[in-house]
Amino acid sequence: MTSGSPQRQTWRFVVEPGEAGQRLDQIIPIRTGLSRRCVREILKVGGIQVNHRRVRVAGRVPVPGAEIRVALDESLGELPNFISEVLFEDEWIIALNKPQGIPTQGTQASDQHDFLAVVRRHFVGQELYLVHRLDTGTSGVLLMAKTSRTASDISEMFQGHEVKKTYVAAVSNPLEQSFIEKPIGRVPKSRPAQYACTGDLIDVKPAATKFYSLELPSGLAGLDMPSANWITAEPLTGRTHQIRVHLAHIGNPVIGDTFYGGQPSTRLWLHACKLELPHPITKETLMIQAVLNHEGMAV
Repeated sequence: MTSGSPQRQTWRFVVEPGEAGQRLDQIIPIRTGLSRRCVREILKVGGIQVNHRRVRVAGRVPVPGAEIRVALDESLGELPNFISEVLFEDEWIIALNKPQGIPTQGTQASDQHDFLAVVRRHFVGQELYLVHRLDTGTSGVLLMAKTSRTASDISEMFQGHEVKKTYVAAVSNPLEQSFIEKPIGRVPKSRPAQYACTGDLIDVKPAATKFYSLELPSGLAGLDMPSANWITAEPLTGRTHQIRVHLAHIGNPVIGDTFYGGQPSTRLWLHACKLELPHPITKETLMIQAVLNHEGMAV
């Protein structure tokens, strides 16, 4: 089975008995039409899975009945390599300023082109655990744990709504102080996954967000966006695309968020500017901030 756009394609098939004993770089070219060289490149970046586990060895011999998934994304380019601003660090946690335009963690096509992979390449030998995520187009504070126990504790804080999250966003129309409490669910058969507040949705969950008007952030004083209205957003729940979906629901999507009907721009203008939480070990209240400015806005 094949799906995808010209730049992004995926294949899924089951190894037949007649293919027993053949290597991945023999089976996959026949099934997909890709060259053996291309298959080896996809293997290197983690774009091939056998029974839902990434594999990187071209000579791997899958058994008949094994499910093979191949994901090709020709837009990936070279491995990203940059130094991200460290906002806070101690022996238990580290907070970094994630740029816009890069996924937080690996995609189906690669586990080498994401922010977590970039950070791990710079902190060699350091265990790092994601405790929350930001959308690809969203920049700002991203917190990681350095131990599995700390990761578990912080994840529980997010689930228990003990972490206060504050975002800055630009929208096309003025928005006064408001509170949106609308459930969010996934739109069936949407690829990539899209979410909404109304319609025939899957896995619908409660969602609530507070919004406030805001003056133009000082670091963006010279930005040519005369139609932008700046707001702050405080999501009280943690649904996928929550702020973006709630703003789209009221007809005022984030500028640059064309996926949800927003005005086209150079980027998605959504930035995680602050996290407030109790330190998982010391219990001291942490306030970690990342300023939205012209520097480091794009990868």
